[in-house]
Order: sequence, then structure tokens, then C-alpha cells
Amino acid sequence: MIGRIDPHDARAFDSWYEAYREAWLEGREAGGVIPREALRGAVTAERDDAAHQLHADWEGNRIVGTLRLELSLKENTEYADVCVTVAPDRRGCGLGARLLAEAELRMAELGRTVAVAEVPVPSGWSRRSWPGSRFALGHGFTVGLEEDSLLLDLPVGPELLARLRPDMGDYRMREWTGACPDDLVEAYADLYTVMQRDMPSGDMSYVPQTWDVERVRALEARRARAGTVALVTVAQAPSGELAGFTVLSLVAGEDVVGQEDTLVTGAHRGRRLGQALKVHNLERLVRDFPDRPAVRTWNAVGNGYMRDINVALGFRVEERHLELERRAGVAGG
Repeated sequence: MIGRIDPHDARAFDSWYEAYREAWLEGREAGGVIPREALRGAVTAERDDAAHQLHADWEGNRIVGTLRLELSLKENTEYADVCVTVAPDRRGCGLGARLLAEAELRMAELGRTVAVAEVPVPSGWSRRSWPGSRFALGHGFTVGLEEDSLLLDLPVGPELLARLRPDMGDYRMREWTGACPDDLVEAYADLYTVMQRDMPSGDMSYVPQTWDVERVRALEARRARAGTVALVTVAQAPSGELAGFTVLSLVAGEDVVGQEDTLVTGAHRGRRLGQALKVHNLERLVRDFPDRPAVRTWNAVGNGYMRDINVALGFRVEERHLELERRAGVAGG
């Protein structure tokens, strides 16, 4: 029986999360899963740009399958981000198809016509052999973008970081933890808009988000409520213009640090600012949080410049991630 979960009901959410986590990590050596409190904060937050639904498939008192829908309320309002998981011992029994049909029903009710999904494919598996990607492809999803998940063991030696730190000339670094300083927040929001426009999207058809100060402050507030610490470094040009930024995210309940966005705007590329930003933020991380064991990042397969920086820093590939898309009315094969 499929039913909706109230994310504000702590016991119900915890039961749902345990089932989701077990299924998401099954068969994968990589540990990438949304931490409990980060996900709880995401699905319970009052937001004007996104909404979430959680559903569970029950057999008796046991949750054997989960469904999560994320719905953008500003851009891409025809889309739904769909995540389906099935308990390892109940796979092959049609539960995944039943949950996907539930997702289609909910999407139709909301006027959503495009489903997008993310599937990790562990090393040693192909997209046709790994159960998650095989299921998605068999139900009409197509791959729009491929990314690698990479892991960097900490600490990184100061000698390596010093060797990789490029000369920034007249550019300077500004850094903060948590909320962006008021004098930079408008320019910082503009960087997020540029990042949305410039980041690799492959054949995915969604449109980039537009960011403003309110959206930045809302993101910072959600991070604070979830206990997430964000280490942000920006590069500032001699004119005062912000030329780029990078973010490391320390999520409550997760030892591995997340390398989030890194961007250098077009007018300031070719000066190795992306490398300088990442080196500077890693130096902060090693200095201020010496107990953290690793950093995880994601790298679009075609983004050779960022891959070269990550490899030089010591990142290694864990697994491949597929971003997939399916329009309403497409049948599985």
C-alpha cells in the first residue's frame, strides 16, 4: 500500500529515511547519500521556490519502497525531480514500477509533464547492468548528463596546496562562514545566476534558475536550520567585481565534506582563479576542521578544466552519476 508521509512527523520521517538510505546505499562502495537532518530540513522548510512530497510503499508495518518528489515553484514548473528506491530484498517484484506510477499520478495532478532523476552507477557496472539505471532506462528515461563523483582523502599536505596555489596578481580572496556579508550579497547572487547559466547541462532541457538576494538569504537560512556550515571564498577583481566563488559544505551528521559550486565568470577566466579558489578553501578546511576525513565533489564528464584541477589536488573517481529525463506519455521498454 502506498501512502504519503508527513515529514513533520519525526517517527514517520525517520522510518521513511531508514528505508530510503538502505536502498540508496545498497551495492555501492561510495557513501554519498543525503544526510538525515539535511533532508529533513529540505522537506520541512517553508519555501517559495520549491516543494517536496514523500511517499512510502508499505507491506504490513515495513516500508519496502520510497518515493520523493521535488517540485520547483519558480523556474521549470513543468518538471518534477523523482527519486524511487526499493528495499534490496524486494527488488524485481514490481514495486519500483508501482512507485513510478504513483509519481506519474502525482505529477499529473500538479500539471507536471517532465520527470528528472539522478542515478549513481558504481565502478565496475554499466548503465545497462546496474539495477537503478537499468530500471530508469527500461521505463523510458534518457541520459542527459553524466558526472563523476570524486573523493579526496584529508588532510591534504600543505606542501601540495602551496605548490598548486597560483599567483593571483591583483585579485584578492574574501571569505566567510555562513551568511554572505551585506556588501557582497547582491554580487554573490549574480554569481549564482551566472553559474546556473554556465554549468554543464548536457541534453537536459530545464532552464537555469535566476538568483537574487532573497534567494541567497533563504538558502543560508535553510543551511543554518539544518546545522550545515558553509565555507565560502570569492575572488575579487581589482575593480571590486566578484570574479568567482567556491563553497564547501559541512553537513550535520555527515563526516565527508561536500564540495559544492565553483565558478569563475567568463571575463576573468584564463587566470587559474578556479584553482586558486579551491586551494584557498581547502586550506581553510584543513586548518579549521582538521578532523574531517574527506571531501566529495562532482565533475561533469566533459568539464576537462575542472577535472584537471581535481586530479591535481588528489581527487579520485568513486562512481558515475547519470542525470535522466522523461516526458509524460513515454512508455518503458
